[in-house]
Amino acid sequence: MSQRNLSPAAERLLDAAIRLFSEKGYERTSVGEIQEEAGLTFGSGALYKHFPSKEAVLAEGVERFVESARTERKMLGDLDSEPIASALRAIAERAMVSFSRDQDALRIVWRDLENFPQLQERVRSERIRSTFDDFSAWLEHQRDLGRLQAHDSRAVSAVALGSLAFFQILQFLMHDTPAGIDEDRFVTAWTQLLVSSLT
Repeated sequence: MSQRNLSPAAERLLDAAIRLFSEKGYERTSVGEIQEEAGLTFGSGALYKHFPSKEAVLAEGVERFVESARTERKMLGDLDSEPIASALRAIAERAMVSFSRDQDALRIVWRDLENFPQLQERVRSERIRSTFDDFSAWLEHQRDLGRLQAHDSRAVSAVALGSLAFFQILQFLMHDTPAGIDEDRFVTAWTQLLVSSLT
């Protein structure tokens, strides 16, 4: 599935749908409410001029969620010339920005995709697994460059990215953070732990 270029009206409908799906849930959001949230008439049927169904709107939102992570991962190749501590901190900070930007989609993915196994698998394979795989490959590359000592890159990737994800999931879904610490303090500790254990 490739990301489509949408018309301005379709973009408004998609944005409105993602906001409502996040706030109310997919099942409790009607097509009329999406249209109204987008500034259109409740019963106009305007959504169907741009999307074949409400599920198609959800699928487009999932595609955007997947694509945003793919875009973020491209920055890994730009970090080879950075000191390793700066590179790791940049990765953590980008992850935090990405989660913050995608928090509405995160709520939807967490709560509403059980009844859409194909969309759920797309998120699992193209956003979650691919992100872990790419970070693991980057860690291996840094080891090969002599910037990191020998380590189990897949396990380190799982621990490192898992902790970043948990911080943001707790923050955006539960309105709390682990131990109540702020994001900068968490990123600083995350970076220091990885640098001290891998260099």
